Amino acid sequence: MPAHKTFFDRYVTAVSVERQEWKIAKALDIHLSDAVRLGLNFMIKDRIVSNDRRLNPEILEQFKEIELRDLRDLERYIRLKKEEQTTLDKMVEIRKEVGKEEEMVEVWDIDSESYIHITRRQYLQNPEAWKVRA
Repeated sequence: MPAHKTFFDRYVTAVSVERQEWKIAKALDIHLSDAVRLGLNFMIKDRIVSNDRRLNPEILEQFKEIELRDLRDLERYIRLKKEEQTTLDKMVEIRKEVGKEEEMVEVWDIDSESYIHITRRQYLQNPEAWKVRA
């Protein structure tokens, strides 16, 4: 989920809500400022779709600016999440390779004339010296 909204021109207000809704929101880690902002956004869009008679070009332009700013924030968030996922994928692959190197293999040891267990890394350092048991 995106980080909390960074406001361009913040306006602080007190809002009353149903106590049970507040408890549920708190339990679900829903921040009231996010809920109010998203609710306002939804209701403004509803008025636009309904072609509310109070709409005028100034209101529409202001809302358009907010929407574009939110879109840029979302695009930035998505880009960062993609970069984060790429980094995590690389880390997983590196960890898999390290795990393979630490995997034990059974090889024939010429000196002791018996099979012994060594790490794959040891085997890969000098594969000619060992014969992996099939």
